[in-house]
Amino acid sequence: MKSRLLLVFIFNLLVRIEAKAQCVPINVLYDNLEKANDDLGDRELLFFCIDLQKNFLKCSYKNDSIQAKILHLIGRSYWQLDSLALGEKYTLQAIKINLSKSNTASPKNASNSYLNLGNIERSLNNSDKSVQAFQNGIQIAQNYSDKIYLLPMIYQRLANLYYDSGNYQKCLSYAEIGESIAKNQGSVIQQVNNRVERIQALNALNNVKGAFELLKETNAMVGQLSDHKTRGFVLTQVADLYASKNSFTKAIEVYGQALTEFKEHLKNVKTDSYALFNCAAVTNNIGNIYLEELKDYSKALFFFSESLKYVNQDLARSRILGNIAESYSKQGNYELAVKIYEEALSRVAQSNVLGKEDNNPSAKLIRISPNKLYLLTLIRDKANTLLDYAKHNSNNIPTLKNALKTYMLADTMIDFMRWEHTGNVTKLFWRDKTRAMYEHAIETCNLLNDPVTAFYFFEKSRAVMLNDQLNELGANQQLSQQDAERERSLRQRISDLQNKLGESKPESKQYISLRNDLFHVQEEQQIFVKQLEKANPQYYAYKYDNRVATLKEIRAKVIPDGQALISYFVGDSAVYGLNVTANKISLRKINIADYKRYTQEFQRLLGNRENQNKEFGNYLTASNRLYELLLKPFGIKSGRVIISPDGNFMPFESLSFSSSKPEFLVKKYAFSYTYSAGFLTKTFRSKSDFLNTKMFFGMAPGTFSPKLVQASLPGSELALETINKHFLFSKIVTGADASRKTFLTELSDHRIIQLLTHASADSSEVEPTLYFADSTLKLSELPTSGLSKTQLLVLSACRTGVGKNQKGEGVFSLARGFAGIGIPSTLTTLWSVENKSIYELTELFYNQLDNGLPLDVALQQAQIEWLQTASKSDQLPYAWAGMVLVGNTEPVETGISKGGIYVILTTTAFALLLAGFLFRRKMAAHR
Repeated sequence: MKSRLLLVFIFNLLVRIEAKAQCVPINVLYDNLEKANDDLGDRELLFFCIDLQKNFLKCSYKNDSIQAKILHLIGRSYWQLDSLALGEKYTLQAIKINLSKSNTASPKNASNSYLNLGNIERSLNNSDKSVQAFQNGIQIAQNYSDKIYLLPMIYQRLANLYYDSGNYQKCLSYAEIGESIAKNQGSVIQQVNNRVERIQALNALNNVKGAFELLKETNAMVGQLSDHKTRGFVLTQVADLYASKNSFTKAIEVYGQALTEFKEHLKNVKTDSYALFNCAAVTNNIGNIYLEELKDYSKALFFFSESLKYVNQDLARSRILGNIAESYSKQGNYELAVKIYEEALSRVAQSNVLGKEDNNPSAKLIRISPNKLYLLTLIRDKANTLLDYAKHNSNNIPTLKNALKTYMLADTMIDFMRWEHTGNVTKLFWRDKTRAMYEHAIETCNLLNDPVTAFYFFEKSRAVMLNDQLNELGANQQLSQQDAERERSLRQRISDLQNKLGESKPESKQYISLRNDLFHVQEEQQIFVKQLEKANPQYYAYKYDNRVATLKEIRAKVIPDGQALISYFVGDSAVYGLNVTANKISLRKINIADYKRYTQEFQRLLGNRENQNKEFGNYLTASNRLYELLLKPFGIKSGRVIISPDGNFMPFESLSFSSSKPEFLVKKYAFSYTYSAGFLTKTFRSKSDFLNTKMFFGMAPGTFSPKLVQASLPGSELALETINKHFLFSKIVTGADASRKTFLTELSDHRIIQLLTHASADSSEVEPTLYFADSTLKLSELPTSGLSKTQLLVLSACRTGVGKNQKGEGVFSLARGFAGIGIPSTLTTLWSVENKSIYELTELFYNQLDNGLPLDVALQQAQIEWLQTASKSDQLPYAWAGMVLVGNTEPVETGISKGGIYVILTTTAFALLLAGFLFRRKMAAHR
């Protein structure tokens, strides 16, 4: 310490002497600067550099790179001392000098300043500026061999930034690149730092197995390090993983070890805000285990209080305060909990400066906040506390209304976060993560008897990604030809790289090269889209249209013909049903235990002919109970009903009015299904030209390439020919001509498309797949280049309405995939239907379609006709209820059929003959 103080004294004395006497040579000044940077602490270095800067200006030195370094060190020192605004100011000055055209500037040194600037902007909560600074640093550093050591650091900081924003896919991408570069450079510590980001992201995405496997490899690398801070960082991830596996005692033990490592590090340095932050995070995590898992609220409060001692930053303290508030809420001290939540929100959102709404940050403030993840957690938890407080006080109405307003604000935050997230994995993760919030919001609406607001939350809880996909398609229609071509080109490049990446061996040179190329093209696409949003307001308006349709719009666009819309929400603790008709709306809570019991039994018997036949009595019991739970309470005696399910489709037409005999609902109701009410408002039926020459397109491969291992489909080609007789303007392909390429070529141009083929799907991770004569088409491979002109798609294949049920988003089936490219109506199947029955039902459906009936009514009449003529065994729901209509129910114009043409020609010929006969009689009479 004495030597350091002596060094400071000598440096300051030297500067003052130089200032009073003559100016020393520039090389001496530079040497002094280098020594100060190596030997002085942040505060001492700051004072030294400020004096040196004054002397530099007084002596009129001409070396811009040295002046930039002085400013860089001043900016860094201010940042380390938490004077962020000054840190930003001087760092920007350093960058400006080094990027000037002066021949004494040093452009490569700007990469160091950009790294610091990215950290400063992040501390200032300017996430967009932070990302831009890091990316600028990457662009410069990668061009200089002596600066590439910065790249792993910058990628790690970017990865961590995206981790904190909840964009875990981007976190993984950046960390993988950073680790790969560090490995090539032989930097073990940077490899470990980037791996830790990957471990965090995998753990957050609930991929605990993948995180543990990566951690095992990382532990061996950590053994090579003596750095206490890095060891503490890795131990923190180990503890996180133990907590994920519910090994809470072990997790607390390892968190303690991590804390010891951080404290050891702090003994050897004067100050390290990053290490202090990690001490706070570790003690906060221990508190969370006591709060959430062990229910020991006193110990939780102790560790949260300890955590507060390590940090002064508002963002970190707000997180800890939120946990303290939750601890008090769990103990029933709701008033104190709400006050602490509001203090926490005030810190993280700076709402004391920009204003509040009902003691919450304003939506305007939330829009610009980079801390949306923390804000969402705080606002959601505050709303939950208000709900519990209201229920504790006999459903206090003012408190319930306050809770509802807070849930609405949380929903606004979810929208803002959704727009910022990229990649389906991250989006699906957050759909699942926010699911409980919507359940609590609907519960609040139920207690307030507010079905209108409940409808809003029903809609916001489902098929949001499908809505975004349709928005994207609509937005793309607003692009110029040049922009549309570039957008298509970027999307195609991404698709090609993703396919090549999937075929490459992980961690091979080719894999790493392809991954880096993919990452850069994705970044290029993101920059391009941001430019479009600024230059094309209509594009922006379409893309970010998240408005929920009003009841007036629903009644005008979705149920204009006296239909009823029933939407369901299945939560962890309750099931809700909401019915909208032309003149009323009602919300009902459904017994969740009965719902789960009878749904499970119903689904077990539904898709298996043998089980259904043997246990038909049990089937009738389950189907009747579901009718009484899900439909009967709404008092709809008959008519057309649209069902918006929460997850898997359930064929309501196969439910029974009676538990003792088969009185199927199909005889009184015409059912259709939708992913959400909003989906029906976004899909419309365009009118066709009377002489449209692309009215119908049908495919029936019949037989399949041996490599596909699929049985032939006898009768499919004959069924297609029978269906084709309904259309004058049509095109059908069979056999080897029914190829994948042909399908993709014809997909978007025909009003009605009919497929008689194989499909495979289940509720696991296996991707739904359609089979053609030569190859397959997976769900992810459906074209997304533009809105399809197809108005009705009939998928006469097995399980095309089946897929993995993504909680909070819905079933990812082939039918949904086609909905995502703008096809408004799909006839799809829910189980492995039998060829004979599906072909005959499809033919009956087209017979009804010729009568101009709405699609739901046409399907209902086809099923009723089937029941009237089928054998007893084929009257089982297994035989006829597997095909359902999803989407728009309006009639589809089929044009003039071939049969109609024959009638017209015959009638015309008869009329001509009759006219000729009468004319001859008339002429004969005049003779």
